[in-house]
Amino acid sequence: MTQSSVITDIGALALIWLACWGVSFGLIRRGVTYPDHPAVTSALFLGFSVPVVVLHWRRLEPLAGQFTAAPCIALALAVALTLVIYALIPKILRRPDALIARHPEEFYLRMDHRYLVPKSFEVLFQQLVILALTLLLAETGLSVSAVVFAFLGIFGVLHLPMLLVIGRGPGLSYGVASVTLAAAFPWLILRVQSGFLYSYAAHWFFYTVVAVLAWVAWNRGAEASEPPRP
Repeated sequence: MTQSSVITDIGALALIWLACWGVSFGLIRRGVTYPDHPAVTSALFLGFSVPVVVLHWRRLEPLAGQFTAAPCIALALAVALTLVIYALIPKILRRPDALIARHPEEFYLRMDHRYLVPKSFEVLFQQLVILALTLLLAETGLSVSAVVFAFLGIFGVLHLPMLLVIGRGPGLSYGVASVTLAAAFPWLILRVQSGFLYSYAAHWFFYTVVAVLAWVAWNRGAEASEPPRP
């Protein structure tokens, strides 16, 4: 594989990534959100997943025969646990309406079941890009550690537009969290059998964990700010 072909393939992935998120944020600004328009949002991410698969089918096709039961069970457990959390947490904790109002584009904060289907397609799109990029970098002969560092550099740059779209504060926090989590993805893909499925499951469940932590932190803060009762 020549250096020019690697740069071309990475550039094509970057264009697909930026185009997809550009359309997504444009729709959100027009009120087409994950919970309110799940079919449209799901179709968007599924549609942008197609060119990734087509352009990198040669790399992705061998993985089709590597499905095993363990990661599928892990994903099923993540989905089941999320459904339980979405049902129980709103009954245990107060809904953080003020937090949700401050971050209206962070749909996971709402714990709305309608969010889960489009989010699943969004994570699918992201994971396909991550998978293609990881396999592409591995084909150059880099070690796993070098692939991880190269991947993090590219993935970090791709998240820079969020600073402009979401805002410097939340955009920077989201970008740092995303890139930090993403460090595990290339290792899972290259070193663990069916690692791409574990990568998807971890990525998908991450938003459930963050939502729970946000609800708990907000409730603790709200309780601390309440005046003492006589």
